[in-house]
Amino acid sequence: MSHTRTLRSVALAAAAALTLIACSAAAGEPSESEMKEAMLKQLNEPVGDTKNAAPIAIKHFKKQGCDAPTPRGYNCFFQMQVDSTNAMAQMFNNVPSSVFHKEGGKWAAYPPF
Repeated sequence: MSHTRTLRSVALAAAAALTLIACSAAAGEPSESEMKEAMLKQLNEPVGDTKNAAPIAIKHFKKQGCDAPTPRGYNCFFQMQVDSTNAMAQMFNNVPSSVFHKEGGKWAAYPPF
């Protein structure tokens, strides 16, 4: 009888742990690819500018980590290297972080400065 209770307890604990992991992953911080996609959109479609004559490409993007969530979203840190014929785009190579939030079900980035 005790052995059956132990197995049942272990099974319930495992199920609860998996449920917790699944829920936190679904509602957690953005992945590296989601951050890169959001930054690419922000760099090429900044607020008020719908046409970018010299599009910006991200050559390298590496997620460093994110702070605990705030009401605005997640402040996440990264390394990024951009490529563009626009010489001013190179300033984005020095941007270390941005705040990421959900917008219409997809991750979006606030302007980094």
